[in-house]
Amino acid sequence: MLVSIIIPCYNNEKVIAETIDSALSQSYKSIEIIVVNDGSTDDSAKVVENISTKYSNISFYSKENRGPSHTRNFGAQLSNGKFLVFLDGDDKLHTNYIQKCVAEYLKNPHLNIVYSHAEFFGSKSGNWNLPDYRQKSFLIDNCIPIFAMIKRDVFFDVGQFDENIHFIEDWELWIRILKKYRGVYKIPETLFYYRKSGEKNSLTDLNEKQNDISDNARLYIYNKHYTYYKENGFSISNLITSVGDNLKYKEKYYSIWYRKYFYKYFKPSKYKNVYLNFL
Repeated sequence: MLVSIIIPCYNNEKVIAETIDSALSQSYKSIEIIVVNDGSTDDSAKVVENISTKYSNISFYSKENRGPSHTRNFGAQLSNGKFLVFLDGDDKLHTNYIQKCVAEYLKNPHLNIVYSHAEFFGSKSGNWNLPDYRQKSFLIDNCIPIFAMIKRDVFFDVGQFDENIHFIEDWELWIRILKKYRGVYKIPETLFYYRKSGEKNSLTDLNEKQNDISDNARLYIYNKHYTYYKENGFSISNLITSVGDNLKYKEKYYSIWYRKYFYKYFKPSKYKNVYLNFL
């Protein structure tokens, strides 16, 4: 079964070769690698072109800068694999990542999202402590990283990445998949390496310090999936209360998107007691 590894690249000149090498080094050999240059202003394109001419299973495309969602969709539309893996242009896969993910799908065809433990490298090292998937906590905050392996037909069935958002777009995609399908599995091994860099050469790093982008993306997701949130017991008042009851999330998101949502869409006096408890 062919697996398509899609690598969006934006100003990754210094690290893209390492990322591609981790894809080429997979123990599972039935793969195609699709690298999409998202309007880089450095020499990323030259680096990838030099590599791609040496390998028949690498395809390279360049386009104008449209952001990560558009870039991943562009690559997926050119893919032929049964499964998709989106690998950012500064991260790395363990040699056995694809093989182990495919093995889980073979054991359980009802799975739709498979990923693994991960760790940081670069300017920060150590385990990336991703919580186990539980629907309630997942709706409060994402616990499934972008590098998860998914089925290509499911990806297109739910409508690909939403190109209206440019931050936490993977979370919004997972929500759509899990609204219609079931089956999430985290392999209990470290098989992915997430680069932390002080340079702005990561699709994620470009947004991390822009709080308004993060807040607006969360507001967008909640509004888009409001009915689903309510079906799972997360009306806005219940959501605020749930977050307030969970100290970890309260500390992380205190005074950010939940609070802004509350003020934007509700009269504070109506939910005064709930809001005061949250504070």
